[in-house]
Amino acid sequence: MNADNQTTIAAPAPTGCPHARAQAVASSAHPDLVLRRASEVAASEAPETALGETIAWVRRFLAKPNPELGRAGPVCPFTPMALELDTIWMTEVRESTPDPSAIQNVIEQCREVFMKTEPREGPLAINKVIMVVFSGMSEADAPWIDAMQARLKPGFVEVGLMLGEFHARNETPGLRNEAFRPLRSPIPMLVIRHMVESDLPFLKRMVDRPDIRASYLRSYLRRLGANIRRNYFDQAVEALVDAELELRAAVAHPEPVEVVR
Repeated sequence: MNADNQTTIAAPAPTGCPHARAQAVASSAHPDLVLRRASEVAASEAPETALGETIAWVRRFLAKPNPELGRAGPVCPFTPMALELDTIWMTEVRESTPDPSAIQNVIEQCREVFMKTEPREGPLAINKVIMVVFSGMSEADAPWIDAMQARLKPGFVEVGLMLGEFHARNETPGLRNEAFRPLRSPIPMLVIRHMVESDLPFLKRMVDRPDIRASYLRSYLRRLGANIRRNYFDQAVEALVDAELELRAAVAHPEPVEVVR
């Protein structure tokens, strides 16, 4: 979920849930992967469980306005529609000391299921979300979540998806209020969704290496360029040029290697 997105799509709910076949897709392709709709979680999980607490946070925080946000509307404009369409899916990882390779496998399985699940394109697709909830982890595991997100994000952006990290120590500021922390959640999780126009600030961050930024921005322009507003297009092109110039400068003037004697 983009917790500080400024674009929203108003669309009536269809007569049948567009994700009615998603569980079948998940079960046949990945029998060990259990995905549950948010409505099922809300109906069956006690409030004190990790999934119960997470869906309550989605409803009371992401789907609601916040005075610290810096704009009108809910923290994530897509969440109310996603709840209405029942297109939020959740899976739980209970291990307190998870194996990184096993978790990467789970996340990549979720990516595969996400891309096979309808709707795969069109205005309703932006409401589709998979939340991987790490119920066995605590606030102290935030660096682990950040490292896993950074490791896997390039593969998601390449195919037009975003992988967001949510936990109690997330310091990513809001786009309109730098004191607001929209990506803080009570239970650590990684969230998969489609890339949207206003993801640009997360794709041109100077903390990323120029080659990473360039790959992100090329994917953004390739997948969204024809449909985004001119100011976003111009910003993306400018950021891509800057990243490419940094790469060329690094090739022309490589940093000297210190020789240890």
